[in-house]
Order: sequence, then structure tokens, then C-alpha cells
Amino acid sequence: MASELSAEVLRQLAEIEPSVDSFGLRLYPCSAQLRDGAVLTCVYLIDVASFARIWGTERPEGVPGGVWSVSPDQISSVVESPLRLPVRFANEIYQAGESGMGYFDFCLVFSRWCRRDYLVGNFVDFLEYPLWKRPRDVKRVILHRNKRKLRSTPRTWWCVYAQ
Repeated sequence: MASELSAEVLRQLAEIEPSVDSFGLRLYPCSAQLRDGAVLTCVYLIDVASFARIWGTERPEGVPGGVWSVSPDQISSVVESPLRLPVRFANEIYQAGESGMGYFDFCLVFSRWCRRDYLVGNFVDFLEYPLWKRPRDVKRVILHRNKRKLRSTPRTWWCVYAQ
């Protein structure tokens, strides 16, 4: 059974605009400080019912192939992740739907001369960016490019909490 987040973490979470996928599921891409002082830069906070809709199980340990997970009890604070794709672009990609079964294919435009094609799995909030570019540098998204340029994504953690 999933644990509840502390009142303070819930307050902080309310200040983070969620990404919303094409099914209406709300994902909270955060950076989380743990009680032991460690910081996880790429963490999805998600309620247990939504996690079950995505993965078919209420527990991260039940996901076939596994996912990295952190317990709500371990989190002392959350802030917006510095590696998060700006929410308007993530939502644009999610609302367009998958490019194929289980993947998104798109291009981030940073400037007239700098673009990066991506082929990533089911989630687009945490990406690796070109050298010298950050999420704030993204100007627009071009959807369904069909370039199929597989890109790695940062290690991402899941925190499943009870409401």
C-alpha cells in the first residue's frame, strides 16, 4: 500500500504544474530532496490510482522490467526539476498522442540553427539536451517527425503516493 506525502510536500507539490497525458493522467515531474540529504533530479510524483492506470499495478515493484522508485516517506521536499521539459511543450506532445506503439517521435527547436530529434518511450518530461542547451531554451516542438532518432533519457524515479 502506498504511503501518503507529508503535508509540507503536498503543499510544495501544489505549486508544480503537472503534465497531463492524452488520457488525462496528471504527472508531477519534480526534483526531490530525500530525508538523508540526497537529491533525485528526475522524479515523477503520481497518485496510486493513476500509476495503476499506466502500469496495471499499484506498486512500482510490480512493473514488468522494473522502474526506479522512491517511497513517499523518504521525501522531505520537492521543487520543479531543472531538467523538466517546459510543461506547455510536454503537454503538446502528450496531447498529440504517441507516434507509434509505446513511443513519441518529435523535434525540439532551440533556434533556427539548433534542433534535436527525439524518439523516447512513454514519457517526455525528462530529456537529455544538446550541449549548452537547457529546457528554458526550447522555442517550439515539431510533432511526429518520423526521424526515429533514439535518445537516452536521464534516470527517472517514480514516487507513488496515496491520496
